Amino acid sequence: MDYSALFAQSLTNKGVTFTPVYHCFESVRSTHTGWNLRLPDFDTDILLLHFQDLVNIHDGRVLELEQIEQRYGSHADRVVVTYWNHGLDRIYTGPIRLVEFSNHNYDLVNQLYLRWMEWHHIVDEPKTQAWQCLNGRMCDHRNRVMQILKDWPGGTLSYHDRIRLPNYDYTQYTYNNVDNFINLDYVYSAAAVNIVTETEYATAPGIVSEKTLLAMAAEQIPIVIGHQGIVKHCEELGFDMFTDLVDVSYDTMSNDVRAEQAILLNQDLIQGRIDLAPYRERLYAQREFLLDDYATMMELRFDSAINNLNLR
Repeated sequence: MDYSALFAQSLTNKGVTFTPVYHCFESVRSTHTGWNLRLPDFDTDILLLHFQDLVNIHDGRVLELEQIEQRYGSHADRVVVTYWNHGLDRIYTGPIRLVEFSNHNYDLVNQLYLRWMEWHHIVDEPKTQAWQCLNGRMCDHRNRVMQILKDWPGGTLSYHDRIRLPNYDYTQYTYNNVDNFINLDYVYSAAAVNIVTETEYATAPGIVSEKTLLAMAAEQIPIVIGHQGIVKHCEELGFDMFTDLVDVSYDTMSNDVRAEQAILLNQDLIQGRIDLAPYRERLYAQREFLLDDYATMMELRFDSAINNLNLR
């Protein structure tokens, strides 16, 4: 189901009239005020604004939500915002109604399911390498991880155009994440551990993106390096983070050491010194959960959250 149809169905079933803006973020993004927003007049029960990308958070302030409060004033409590940053509702206490939903991840999972026959060989083949760490975009935390891993054997590392992959130019990847996954099948099928350098690092709450979900799809042990608390956030979303195997104590560490400690605390695991055979059933179950249950769970959580808003 298209996410906009899901939203419309859920709200209509509640007898709520609404004005939807399914792509609220305009293309221009400011570091001082956040994204430019499409904020129309409305005369329905609610205005539904969907944040299709991550928000901008400064000192605990969500810049996009501040824009909405300023625009609608006393009517801000009639605005429902759907958002991606897991845990955003824990730092925002204003009048706008919040519902978590990532159309990015919802669409990704549905496409993975529909295209299973194109990539099932990734999980059918034996793992012949210890690890992978793919970095298409350069940024500080990825550079820090790369500086450690570049001298470690037994894995596949890429870092934009500084460390290129064989067979596929990762610097020219498409915007279709499933296409990229299939084009990189020779990496995902080989590596037992996936060191995921997520999109967000310095600011929490951040997002859980396709980078993490593709590790789950490939039946890999995930070591996820992102915003502080991202491992806990993944568990709250329903994922097995193998905390009996992966030392996740790094997840609560400060920004200046978290990236390095994620690698150093798990050196034996990354370098293939731990037998992963006992974890195969859980890796399989994780992939099954992602493909068969995760999208449905997102739908049910959305519907439950809308019910709890008491919009009428």
